[in-house]
Amino acid sequence: MNPSGITLEELLMLPVLREASVISGKEGLCRVVQFIDIMEVPDIDGWLREGELLLTTAYSLRDDLSKLPKVVEMLAKANAAALAIKPERYLHEMPQEMIDLSNQHQLPIIQLPPGIPYIDITNAVMEQILNKQASLLRRSEEIYKKLTTLVLENSGIQVVADNVSQMLNAPISLLDKHGNMIVSSNSITSETSANMSYWDITVDKEHVGTFILQKECLDEMEMVCVEQARLVFSLELMRRKTAVDTENRLRGSFMEELIAGIYLPQDEVVTKSRQFGLNPDAMWQVVVFELQGLLEEDAGMLVQLQTSLKELEGLQGIKIYSLFQGNRLVIIQSSSSNSLWRPEHWSKQLEPFTKRYKGLQVGIGGYSLLWDIHLSYQEARNAVKIGRSLNNDQQLHNFDDVELFKLLLDSTEYINFDAVIERKIGKLLSYDRETGSELVKTLFYYLSTNGSLLETGEQLFIHRNSVKYRIDKVKEMSGLKLESFYEKFSCYLCIYFHLFRISR
Repeated sequence: MNPSGITLEELLMLPVLREASVISGKEGLCRVVQFIDIMEVPDIDGWLREGELLLTTAYSLRDDLSKLPKVVEMLAKANAAALAIKPERYLHEMPQEMIDLSNQHQLPIIQLPPGIPYIDITNAVMEQILNKQASLLRRSEEIYKKLTTLVLENSGIQVVADNVSQMLNAPISLLDKHGNMIVSSNSITSETSANMSYWDITVDKEHVGTFILQKECLDEMEMVCVEQARLVFSLELMRRKTAVDTENRLRGSFMEELIAGIYLPQDEVVTKSRQFGLNPDAMWQVVVFELQGLLEEDAGMLVQLQTSLKELEGLQGIKIYSLFQGNRLVIIQSSSSNSLWRPEHWSKQLEPFTKRYKGLQVGIGGYSLLWDIHLSYQEARNAVKIGRSLNNDQQLHNFDDVELFKLLLDSTEYINFDAVIERKIGKLLSYDRETGSELVKTLFYYLSTNGSLLETGEQLFIHRNSVKYRIDKVKEMSGLKLESFYEKFSCYLCIYFHLFRISR
């Protein structure tokens, strides 16, 4: 809080200054005096302060009165309060330029009564200033004590707002950092929005809200009340932030347990979920976002993605929760059974990110009940792992599309497919190893695109004629009959198992 003072108008009512007269700049008598000083040296530039009342006899300028207008200019520039002169000894007539500048800047020039010592004036003025400051400090302490007591007694932010509004005799509002109303007292009317005053509310140097007062001009006491109100609102919002952070941390730990598959009885999951504001009756889905080859300038992408997805809340009744696992973002969303969020919805929402970040891989798990959500998490992880090996250019992978491959891969733990792979594509694998060619890879994309030479060429960045040459070479070397659906299917599976195994 800036030091308080008293106006020139109030000072001129003091007995010691009753015979003083205002020569010019009378429109500035509302200026506030915060300090008083004496000038009897010619060089005062750099020593002047805002709110200063400067006393002088003009002794230092007696031989060059043309410098007096410059003194007025310096006082105005420093936003000083006034210039008080004893002119009878060294200054018999005020320069007209000095008078004109005084009126122009509304900076009063006061003629002091003769015979009054400076010490009498300075003592009287400082006594008034100190008394005013002491009064403001006492009142400030009373306001602070009352408002902080309300906070400490957990009276509620509405009660605090009502008290602040009563102290300021004006409607107030408190908004969060997004501009949403937190609390208000005596609703602010839009018709008088031009008379609003605004102050930021910060917690840990972070902007968390805005305090709005429907009053434009405030006196010193009201400003004291505003500062104390900002302080207690900061305390209240800090307490709220701490409570939210704690709840989010506990909710996050609870969700980590659920997706990790740690066993919790169903009734315990239901109870805890309700405590954390989760709906155990909803359908739940996990979506995993993984980054590959992330550049330094893309490091904040997952946070941007998290913010973007959070904006989906309320859209078709979904609720979004998120967890970070290193370079992986896990989104857990709940939907009502009649408004499930489909893969095509995710594809549309994520298109700006998948286009910009080619290293982003997205796995979409299926829907499950909350206590089985670890199954959806595993599905999302497997969707990325299997889908990427099937088509490295594809970024969005739905578990429903790769579920069959997952079952087949699981079966390899009990059945040895090496003999089948060697019999079907063994010659092609040997040829690729010896020559560095890509016959197996070409055959894989050829089968994936249902025999399209053009699409296969686009996948491999080669001409369609080169694809035809390679496929003819494959048929010649392996004896495969690619006209047969069974032959194509068995080759496709063998190549997939081989590629997936070497990519792990």
